[in-house]
Amino acid sequence: MDDAFLTQLRCPLDPGRVATLTREDQQLVCSRCTVRFPIKQGLPILVPDEGELPDGLREVSQLPCQRALNRQKNRN
Repeated sequence: MDDAFLTQLRCPLDPGRVATLTREDQQLVCSRCTVRFPIKQGLPILVPDEGELPDGLREVSQLPCQRALNRQKNRN
């Protein structure tokens, strides 16, 4: 995967689609929530269910981007 392609990718869990991804070994890491997505056979697997949550979190709803989204929904 080349750098030009990587700069176009965004975290699929970020509702605003602004969080970038960086490559660490065979994973892509979200710049905002640090969820790790696997790279298999050179292809990024950006399926939310395939993401590895940061230590201490058990659910996607606990991620900062998802909590912010829920707060925004509750205000409306």
